[in-house]
Amino acid sequence: MLRPTSPDETIMFATGAKSKGYAMVDTSRDIFLRHEHQVAVSYAGLRHASFGALGCTFEGCDFSNMRPDSISFASGREPTQYRQCRFDGSRFKKVIAGQARFEKCTFLDVDIRGLFAHSAEFIDCVFSGVLRTSVFFGRVFGNDQKDVPRTVNEFRGNDFSAMKFIDVGFRQGIDLSLQRLPEGDGYLYLRNAGQKLASFRQKYTQQPPSKRRQEVFEFLKRPEEEVRDGQVDLFMCKDSEPLLSRDAVDAIWDELR
Repeated sequence: MLRPTSPDETIMFATGAKSKGYAMVDTSRDIFLRHEHQVAVSYAGLRHASFGALGCTFEGCDFSNMRPDSISFASGREPTQYRQCRFDGSRFKKVIAGQARFEKCTFLDVDIRGLFAHSAEFIDCVFSGVLRTSVFFGRVFGNDQKDVPRTVNEFRGNDFSAMKFIDVGFRQGIDLSLQRLPEGDGYLYLRNAGQKLASFRQKYTQQPPSKRRQEVFEFLKRPEEEVRDGQVDLFMCKDSEPLLSRDAVDAIWDELR
């Protein structure tokens, strides 16, 4: 049963309403759910309102075509699970991932900005559309470490092959061999990155000072840090290098390939 969170924030079922087998919810107001277990409930089309969940489980629910002012997939210190849910066609620009766990969910034709999954888990999910300025983490990271009992984020079987990445990263030990990733000139998949980056740095360390040498050392700072933090293979986006010219990045990538 859906419960109101306060006298002026009412959450309602449209009694008896059905749409493609889903129970419908009034999506004209802010929605915040606590300790709900919902099956086949539709939040599709929520616009100009917020959505949040604390300690909930959603199975086969529809979150498609949402345009929320903000969304918190998992609020507070309790995990929320999404199993075989649809987020297709949604646009998320203010995202709190929290301790969310997504299993066999679809994110087709989405536009998501600012997804920093410090303690979120993704298993067998399918993506298409655009993902911007976002990072996935293989270990619980940052402030979430004090609230999350586990240390590892499960992250496997996800298909990003039809998604466009703009400044997206995988860090803290995500096994990229267990994912399908996008391909193209704008991406660089560097296997056994530590060894390749070390050889690359050594090559330019032995050269006299130059603009190119300086650019290489500037470029290496972030990927070397990611390797030190446990990321064995790296997946890089060309537009993640704001401090370097595109020509410099192109030349460095050509060498690393």
